[in-house]
Amino acid sequence: MKRLNTGRGYILAERVVDGVPINPKLPPNFEDSPNDERPDSHRKFWHVPFIVTDSVEALDAFYAERTDQWAEEGRRHWNEQGRAGWMKAWPTGVRYMVRCLDGGAWDRSTCWGAFPSLGAALAMLGRGES
Repeated sequence: MKRLNTGRGYILAERVVDGVPINPKLPPNFEDSPNDERPDSHRKFWHVPFIVTDSVEALDAFYAERTDQWAEEGRRHWNEQGRAGWMKAWPTGVRYMVRCLDGGAWDRSTCWGAFPSLGAALAMLGRGES
């Protein structure tokens, strides 16, 4: 894990590229806390864009492991349409989502966009991968 000092605390992340945390370790309830009730552990994320990734492999595993009453229908849809659509949108199999806790949403970080590569996500932030 790498550390990024935001001036309000350290963010731990898989990587930090040009000051952007990639797959940061988010505090508990980070994506479902009203902004005016957030604990101190969330403050270090205010106005610090970060990137989270999702992969086709993770989605394959999710659908394979489902056991709820709609599991078979979900697997069928994923295998027949969902996976192909994912790969069309994210040709490497990975989606790079830029998010920021900026008050744009009342209870979660704001999605600034989703990109097919880390370079494209960083370019949106005016930064380049080094």
